[in-house]
Amino acid sequence: MEQWFSLLRNPIGDLDIDTQKWVYRSFYQFVYHDTLFLTHDRTLTEDIIQDAFIKASAKGPGLGPDTHLPGWTKAVARNTTIDYLRKLKKDRKILSTSSVNINEASVHEISVASEIETKERNELLRQAINELKPEYRTVLIMFYMERKSYREICKELHIIENVLSQRLVRARKKLLVHFLRKWTNVNELL
Repeated sequence: MEQWFSLLRNPIGDLDIDTQKWVYRSFYQFVYHDTLFLTHDRTLTEDIIQDAFIKASAKGPGLGPDTHLPGWTKAVARNTTIDYLRKLKKDRKILSTSSVNINEASVHEISVASEIETKERNELLRQAINELKPEYRTVLIMFYMERKSYREICKELHIIENVLSQRLVRARKKLLVHFLRKWTNVNELL
C-alpha cells in the first residue's frame, strides 16, 4: 500500500515536520471525498478530517500488524463524521426547543436590509455582465438566465462543447473580477 499508511503506526511526534505534513496531506486526500459526501459542507469536512487525523495518529501506534490500515483509516474518518453529525443534530434540536424571542421589528429590518442588498448586488452584477466581451456575455446569459443546455447553446452558436466549456470558464472568471471590483467599491463607501 502507500507509505504514509505505515507511518501512521509510528508516533506522529517522532516524525520530522515535513513528514508529519506529508502524512496529514495524504490522510486528508484519502478521506476528503468520503467525508464531504456525508457532510455536504467543506468547512465542516476540514474540521472533521483534522479531528479524525488526531484520533488516527493517537491510536495508530497501538494497532496490530494484521490491521488493514486503509479500511481502518476510512472507518476512523467515517465514525468521526457520524459523531459530528449526531452532535450537530442534537445541538439543533436543543436550539429549536429553546424559546427564542425575536421581535417582529427586528425581523422586518433584517429583511428590508437584505432586500436592499440583494437589489444592489443584482444591479452591480448586471453592470458587470454588460462590461464583458459579447461572446462571454452571450454564453453566460444563455446558460444561466435562459437555462439552455450545452447542446442547445453549441447548436445555436455553431461551436463545439469544448469551446463552450472553456468560454464559460473564462466568462465566469472575468465576471467575478468585474463584479468584485464594483462590489468592493460600493462597500468601501458604506
